[in-house]
Formats: sequence, C-alpha cells, structure tokens
Amino acid sequence: MVFDDEAPWHPFGQVLTQPAAAYARGRTATAVFVTGHPKNDLHRDGTFLEVQRLVGGTWVRHADDGDWSTRYRWRREGVAASTATITWTIPADTPAGEYRIAHRGDWKSGWTGAITLFTGVIATFTVG
Repeated sequence: MVFDDEAPWHPFGQVLTQPAAAYARGRTATAVFVTGHPKNDLHRDGTFLEVQRLVGGTWVRHADDGDWSTRYRWRREGVAASTATITWTIPADTPAGEYRIAHRGDWKSGWTGAITLFTGVIATFTVG
C-alpha cells in the first residue's frame, strides 16, 4: 500500500527551497516542495505545476508541466515522505515581470486511504 507522510514541521505543499529573487532569461529557477506520491492523482486534466506571471494584479498561468521549459521531479524521502523539485528554464522571449511557481499535489492517508489535494506556492521572483 502506498501512502504519504509528513513531518509535523513540514506540511504538504511547504516550500523547502525557494528560488533566487531575480533571474535573467536563459537561467533556471528551482523550487523544492513537500509533496505526495504523484500516482495519487495523475492530474490528466490538470497540472502538477504552474509558472504564474503577475498581470494587472492577477496571477495568470504562463507555463505548466506541458511546457518544454519546465521539469517536475518526484523523489521518495525515506519510507513515506516525498519531495517535488520543479525547475523552469526561462525562455529568451519571456516577458519581464514578477513570477512565481505553484505546485499542486495529492497526499494519501495511511490511516483512512483518503486522498487530499494541496497547493504550495513559492515567494515571487523577477525576470528581467
């Protein structure tokens, strides 16, 4: 049986590694999140990650896990804990502005078998 666990001080969706505050085009932004096993929900009609851009005070999707510039890497840490490393290699034609990375995942309770959706979001960074 596959289930997920979290340390009391690391809830699902928590950002373990924040990217730098600013990036030039062509560089790679990286974030690491506490996550659940990706097979809990394959997100066939959704995404495990979004790169969002601030446009007129609203966060809009700029890229997701279907883009060649993004990568999602899941890793089991011990018996039941997991991390997701998300990278975005910033394309040369990316507009300057404020960006953030959001991670959507699902964790499975070892007690009840219930699967619960969660979201984690990093601090913003600028591209310019």
